[in-house]
Amino acid sequence: MELKLYNTQSDRVRPTHKEILYLYSIWSRGGCTASDLVELFDSSKALVSQTVLSMEEKGYIHREKDPTDNRRQIITINKDKLNESVEELMLIDRSMRQLSSQYTEEEMMNAARIMCDLTDDMVKLSIRDSKKHR
Repeated sequence: MELKLYNTQSDRVRPTHKEILYLYSIWSRGGCTASDLVELFDSSKALVSQTVLSMEEKGYIHREKDPTDNRRQIITINKDKLNESVEELMLIDRSMRQLSSQYTEEEMMNAARIMCDLTDDMVKLSIRDSKKHR
């Protein structure tokens, strides 16, 4: 909630919520690969690739060849964008630390599943309702 309020008070274009999650994941790991994001978010390669490309076009991130393996690309946050987003990333980090001290990993996973199911149901209802009104 605090993050949402922070984003609405800004005059500049803000990253989407998904992009903020990706930025946090990249920031907290000191860089990662697209494969790491696929695994972390249990998402498709195509969806992660699409989001990474969009973030790269917006200047939030850049990719560099892994010096130990030229086939891999390490994703890092653009330094200028990091300065713009560091407060949000630190806010997410504090929240994550607080949650992990209050709940077990299993409890957090169950809550995440409930939220995913709820979101899926809301999308399905919205699509169904939009088809009814045509």
